[in-house]
Amino acid sequence: MQPNEIHALIQLLDDPDESVYQHVREQLLAKGTEVLPALIESRESHAYCEEHERRMDELVDGLHGSYVHTGLRDWFDTGADRVFEGALWVHKAADPLLDMQALLEAYEVLKRNVWLELNEEFTALEQVRILNHILYDIEGYVNAKSGQPDPKHALLGEVLSDRRGNPLGLGILYLSLAQDLNLPIHGVNLPNHFILCYCDEHHVHHEPHTADDETPGGVLFYINPFSQGTVINKAEVSEFLSHLELPVDEKNCGPCGSVDIVRRLIGNVAYGYERNGYIRQAEKMRELLMFVESGATETPSTDSSAHDADGEEGGMY
Repeated sequence: MQPNEIHALIQLLDDPDESVYQHVREQLLAKGTEVLPALIESRESHAYCEEHERRMDELVDGLHGSYVHTGLRDWFDTGADRVFEGALWVHKAADPLLDMQALLEAYEVLKRNVWLELNEEFTALEQVRILNHILYDIEGYVNAKSGQPDPKHALLGEVLSDRRGNPLGLGILYLSLAQDLNLPIHGVNLPNHFILCYCDEHHVHHEPHTADDETPGGVLFYINPFSQGTVINKAEVSEFLSHLELPVDEKNCGPCGSVDIVRRLIGNVAYGYERNGYIRQAEKMRELLMFVESGATETPSTDSSAHDADGEEGGMY
């Protein structure tokens, strides 16, 4: 469909006849996401008209929601292993006009820059130092220290373009690079502050359950991506949890899966929108969280509600 045909149909959305609207709606929905930019532009220019805005919201949510849900279903169907892909769909849910291909290309450049410096003979600490050097010294990524939570500090594309993020935004970028470069680094659903851990893969999968007051077996050390990749020892994490009167166990300081991280990301973004007064966007994120929960019924669930507000000031360290 040509742009002038799309705009002609959009003009008919103002028709007070409900049957005309339903006919136009069916034609626009049949065209898929190609009509989204024109719909969003028209919605913004008709903000004064409540009925037009309602119809636009219905169309945009229908087209865009279906597109994002399909992408996330495909992610689940392929194992939901890569956190990058899940985080990419969350950003697309937040921004219908996000250029996913451009974001992917920018990420691939960054990944290649890290890959060129890595050597399989490096020790665990040397690998982390390389990642830290490229991300923080060469590329100039910094933490977003601000009093007001901002959803863009958690969204992958914004972190890549601004080179700035909160603990979760920087953590997801760091973890994405590690996963794609086959480094045994995992996310950790630490309350209030997302961090990472470097693991002995053999022990993570085969070591028996540790005592309740010990950090999980297989974790060699922790990494704080919000503090330029600072290495954290296990005693510091145990002390932090004891201050919160929380158990030192697998749930709080062990490796977690990509689905758990995406849950936390959606909650984090929803919280940021809510605190900034964007209630409708926050509600859409909560709806997305429900969809992810329903799509992950076979994946062990971690309660993400306590992790919605990752401290942008660094909380822990």
